[in-house]
Amino acid sequence: MEITLELVERLREKAPVSYTLAKEALEYSGGNLLDALIYLEEKGAIPRQEGAYYSTKGEAPPPPPPPVPAAPEPKAEPGTGKKKKKKRPARESGAGGQSTLLQTLRRWLIDNELEIWRRGKPVTSLPVLILLFLVMFAYYVVIPLLVLGLFLGFRYRFSGPDLERDGLNHVMENVADTAADLGRQVMDELRNQSREKQAGAEEAQRAAADLEREAADLERQVVDDLLGGRSEKKD
Repeated sequence: MEITLELVERLREKAPVSYTLAKEALEYSGGNLLDALIYLEEKGAIPRQEGAYYSTKGEAPPPPPPPVPAAPEPKAEPGTGKKKKKKRPARESGAGGQSTLLQTLRRWLIDNELEIWRRGKPVTSLPVLILLFLVMFAYYVVIPLLVLGLFLGFRYRFSGPDLERDGLNHVMENVADTAADLGRQVMDELRNQSREKQAGAEEAQRAAADLEREAADLERQVVDDLLGGRSEKKD
């Protein structure tokens, strides 16, 4: 089944995932929305409701996870009435901060993507990290190609937890529409100029043919006059 933009949007209305992940789920399920939702739940992309299980493939529901025992509360020290606090390693906060920073960078650079669409169908998608590398090291090729794609009817949009915003994608859609309209106007102007040049060339060919016919007629007339004059002299 062909995966269209409308089908991806319908799945994203039911599950808050990126365009790429929604397209992957629909391709896996053959375009079935219910199986696509199950696929996303199995991957952990969307939470599964507690005690709920549904499937169109006839599979048995997985067993519920065992209960996790609650951690014992710290005992109060005798004579103080205060609970004894658990000591943390001295470098735990620094390591946690670095881990959070790495997770944030990974989310921004890997989970966010630039998607390329044309005529309502996805063409490809690039993580922001790859896009940044291409722009930094081959901007003289990448930027002209992206701009040319706008004039040829391509559409760009961002997806992901940080860049998938209606305002940003709406601005990009407006820019793409404006560029596509301008591209159509340029192509129409070039076609009109080509037709005018072709019509001028045809007119020039007709004029040249008329001149050749007139020259041939004049030549025949001169020959006839000369031959007629000679015949009169002989008489």
